[in-house]
Amino acid sequence: MNLTTKINLILGATFLVALLLVGINSYLLTEDSALQQVTDQAELIMQETLAVRSYTVNEIRPLLNQDNDAKFHPQTIPAYAAMQTANLLRQSRPNYSYKEAVFNPTNPRDQATPAEEGIIRQFIADPDLTKLIGSQEVNGIKTLYIAYPIRIINPKCLACHSTPVAAPAAMRAIYGDSGGFGWKLNEVVGTQMVVVPYTLPAELARKTFLSFLISLAVIFLLLFFVINITIRKLVLKPVLRLTRMADELSKGNLNSAEIKVTGKDELAEMSAAFNRMRRSVIKVVQLMRKMQAKLKAKS
Repeated sequence: MNLTTKINLILGATFLVALLLVGINSYLLTEDSALQQVTDQAELIMQETLAVRSYTVNEIRPLLNQDNDAKFHPQTIPAYAAMQTANLLRQSRPNYSYKEAVFNPTNPRDQATPAEEGIIRQFIADPDLTKLIGSQEVNGIKTLYIAYPIRIINPKCLACHSTPVAAPAAMRAIYGDSGGFGWKLNEVVGTQMVVVPYTLPAELARKTFLSFLISLAVIFLLLFFVINITIRKLVLKPVLRLTRMADELSKGNLNSAEIKVTGKDELAEMSAAFNRMRRSVIKVVQLMRKMQAKLKAKS
């Protein structure tokens, strides 16, 4: 095995090990980054729905109810406004879904599942807890969620949720008298959730990682060829010249030209030393030839 092959094998093995180590580390970082990106998007959607709920209670409800037409306007319900907004957002972000899960909802659609009930109980148990981020199984699919508590902090909300008698008759005509009542001020009654399939951050991480890995492999290949060419030009070719000169000298060829010395690196010093050794060998050979000639002349 020649020196070029050995150097190529060493470089190739080094690059493969480096690619493996960097790849593992970068995948972990990419996965964390993708998860954070998805969480940030979910947080943004949550903040938008919170803003819509507040806007609905404080500005839309008074406008729609000022005529006292005895009609029930779902647009005055913050949960309705939030869901409608979230549905519009899903047109541009189809992987993100929004839900309001409640223990005792007015609309049966908002009934909390056992997993969602567990999240609500966490908010009830810890009044200082304002946000939860975690994962759960939804219809056999692992999902990432960000959840906020639904806490009754605005007395205006109790207009529809205190007692059936106080609630609008038009609302009771639609949803009945059994659900969504008995709520109290400052009580946690449910949770707002933005849910994302875990496949979304995984897919983002995979695409980013593959792009990074391909770029890294291309860089390593370029470095491999650059280093290979550099070693061949700066090391192997000068060494090959020295080898050929030594071979010529060993065969008694004293007429070959000296190696041209350029630069001040180690190979230049080695070439200069070889030239000095060559001159010394030539002088010794010439001296021996003269002595042999004299001996022949005497004999």
